[in-house]
Amino acid sequence: MCGGGVAVVTVGADGTHRRTLGPTPTERTIHPVKTRVAPVLGVLLVLALLGSGLVWFAASRGITTGDVWEMLDPPPPEQCSEDDPTTSGCLTPTALRLHDATVQRFGEPGPDAPVRAVTCWSEHAWNPSSDHPGGRACDFFPAAYGDFPAGQDLDDGWAVANWLRDNASELRVRYVIWQGRIWYRGTGDSGEGRENWGRPYNGGGVYDPEDATGGHYDHVHVSVRR
Repeated sequence: MCGGGVAVVTVGADGTHRRTLGPTPTERTIHPVKTRVAPVLGVLLVLALLGSGLVWFAASRGITTGDVWEMLDPPPPEQCSEDDPTTSGCLTPTALRLHDATVQRFGEPGPDAPVRAVTCWSEHAWNPSSDHPGGRACDFFPAAYGDFPAGQDLDDGWAVANWLRDNASELRVRYVIWQGRIWYRGTGDSGEGRENWGRPYNGGGVYDPEDATGGHYDHVHVSVRR
């Protein structure tokens, strides 16, 4: 042996002996290792790309790390333990914070304010599955009850709906309904413009989506997660 290799002796056609230096045992085992490492690195690269893509998608939909943990390990539901400022009923702490933040942003409700009236808790006997009886929803009226808003009233309603949507993570918004459309947190729009905001609202088999109140044209409905 010389130079760390393995001496290989061969006999030529003329009967002469030739000695050559073959690969060491270590060198002979390197190639199989390389062939195994390459696919592993490829898989890791694909997983990294998928992970970054999921992070981008979640961020574009307003989904935070806290939201992910909440989905993996849901916290216990909040009780309807706080007094509702709009009725004699109650609200969950999260719903009360949303109500207070919205009033702080748009001012106290009144005939000349962007929001004319607010109602949160309601028995909703005709729709027991509603979030109102559990104190997890509020309705913000930019126009009179039963009216189809127009002009400034309509713009005020859009301002409220979009503000709730823009602050959905902090306010723990679950979904918003407005102008015959419904937007769920973590989803996008069906297209460009107000007419494609969120997705079409069909009334859930309970409300008439063509009605001013049933279709949520006269008020912005918002439900919270807790």
